[in-house]
Amino acid sequence: MASDSDRLPALKAFDDTKAGVKGLVDAGVTTIPSIFHHPLPIEHTDHDHHFTIPVIDLAAATGVTTTTPSKRAELVGAVKAAAETVGFFQVVNHGVPKAVMSEILAAVRGFHEEPAEAKAAYYSRDLGRPVRYWSNFDLFQSPAAQWRDTLYMETTPELPPPEEIPPTCRPIALEYARLMQQLGRTLLELLSEALGLRSGHLEEDAACLERLAGHYYPSCPELHLTLGTTRHSDPCFLTVLLQDAVGGLQVLLKEDYNGGGNNNNSSSNNNNKSSAVWVDVPAVEGALVVNVGDFLQIVSNDRFKSVEHRVVAQSTGPRVSVVCFFRRQDAPTSTRVLRPIVADGEARFRSTTMAELIRHNRAKGLDGSSALQHLRL
Repeated sequence: MASDSDRLPALKAFDDTKAGVKGLVDAGVTTIPSIFHHPLPIEHTDHDHHFTIPVIDLAAATGVTTTTPSKRAELVGAVKAAAETVGFFQVVNHGVPKAVMSEILAAVRGFHEEPAEAKAAYYSRDLGRPVRYWSNFDLFQSPAAQWRDTLYMETTPELPPPEEIPPTCRPIALEYARLMQQLGRTLLELLSEALGLRSGHLEEDAACLERLAGHYYPSCPELHLTLGTTRHSDPCFLTVLLQDAVGGLQVLLKEDYNGGGNNNNSSSNNNNKSSAVWVDVPAVEGALVVNVGDFLQIVSNDRFKSVEHRVVAQSTGPRVSVVCFFRRQDAPTSTRVLRPIVADGEARFRSTTMAELIRHNRAKGLDGSSALQHLRL
């Protein structure tokens, strides 16, 4: 790692290029700058374990097949089991056409592969801009930078005007956001029912797709020194990810997880690191990856698991993904209280506001520490 005296000037110099990690790769670097060196040895995947990330067919909820009470109950049960154990699952027959998925991935890749001068107009750390491009939202907070660039698009309180969206991404970004909003509503209904609540309960707090992020992970010349995204959990209710076939996404699971058993691993209950392993989330054709966020773990009183995940750097690539985060449009300033729903027993978290939890996440950055530990009772 760079020394403290060298690090800040190096970060500023990198940020001032407005070219991101892609600019380093285009310049032909064969060794990565020290600002990207992670301070601890990077834990590698244990390939001796055979874990399965559940794949759930949403046909009974999206109108692909005729729905019956028994089919609905079976689907809710599958979602409940995945949310309570691994906290991650993939969905098929979700209502988003494959052509749209391919087009949004191509559009995001197209933007990131434009000349640096064409992207520079969008480069900003101004959170008030509805569309912005940067490398590492927490560049100046985290112990080490991550090997990725991102195009962000805020989708609330309304979608950005088309003229503010990069030409390579319009109008497909708007169409994709519309479809994601529909899918998010479906997933929140299923998760509400899985908690024994009326189907619209969670949507009242996580009423919208708040933002969309198009990540670009260039190939990396020194995989052992850095990560595409360091270990973290998501400060939202729900995340839906579209990934290409390059791979690299991993989740941290306890060794006793078997694809449907009782796995208590979470972003706030993971002190026994020796009993957990990193598990690949494979690319499944036509599937979207869904994971529980921190807000939902709190509200569910620890029943649903917001597990830590990361993206490892790759020698091949680029890896391209599109991530959609679901939470209230005013979450960063909201005084709405996240309060555990206690069915029996005691609350496992203290109540907090959305704004408090988001401030905590922004202050610590993606530093590999738990986002919920300070709330646990």
